[in-house]
Amino acid sequence: MPQEDVYATRKKIIFVLEQLKIYAHQTPNPIKVLDFGCGNAADMGQFIIREGYDYCGLDIHEPSLTYAKTQFAAPHARFCTEIGPDEKFDVLILSEVLEHLTTPHEILSDLVHKHLNKGGIVIGSVPNGYGLTEIEKFINQRLGLYVAIRGIVRAIRFILGRPIQPNSPGKNADGLPYNHASGHVQFYTKPALRRVAQSAGLDYAAFQNGSLMGADLSGVTIFRIKPLIKLNTWIAKFLPAWAAATWHFVFKPTGN
Repeated sequence: MPQEDVYATRKKIIFVLEQLKIYAHQTPNPIKVLDFGCGNAADMGQFIIREGYDYCGLDIHEPSLTYAKTQFAAPHARFCTEIGPDEKFDVLILSEVLEHLTTPHEILSDLVHKHLNKGGIVIGSVPNGYGLTEIEKFINQRLGLYVAIRGIVRAIRFILGRPIQPNSPGKNADGLPYNHASGHVQFYTKPALRRVAQSAGLDYAAFQNGSLMGADLSGVTIFRIKPLIKLNTWIAKFLPAWAAATWHFVFKPTGN
């Protein structure tokens, strides 16, 4: 399990694994999990695989899938760019996915009606489209502060004779393959997210706040301090949903 970060990644992983265990205890059969938009599987998929679930990671970004296949291969896990038209799963994972979809209503509905077993659930996470993280990203995009700060840090490291991590197009800050071309195109409120779920015949079964704030800029400045990272995720549980930066949720079919 990773240490907590500015995005409340550890908190999200714990939430997903806890919800998987709750669901698994309600059925006598081994459960099949579809991780839709799994990416490189470093932030979520690998931890589901470690728990022994029958896992399928689905994504369109080939470099990320290649990394996932290399690093997280297991007899009960596979990674692919498409699945069979009639293949069914008990749990759909949508971790930081819905905000990247141009047609989330249609895609979620298609997944649920074609690939979710009766009684199955959807576990996921999204940023609050009007929370402090998205506000920070908006300001940073306009002013380029994150790039400027990284440039200053690299210059200081060069002057001090310390190693400089090269810029790696197509990779994230940790040097792992990442689909930068797919940015945020949806900005959710909690009611708006519910409407997407309801369009697929789903509704909230569980919901929690992830963090108060946090994005690239704050991650390399104030949230380099571990106590502040912990405070950022701890304080979120006392906030109304509109004030949190990220949300974790479970959707269940209505009437179940």
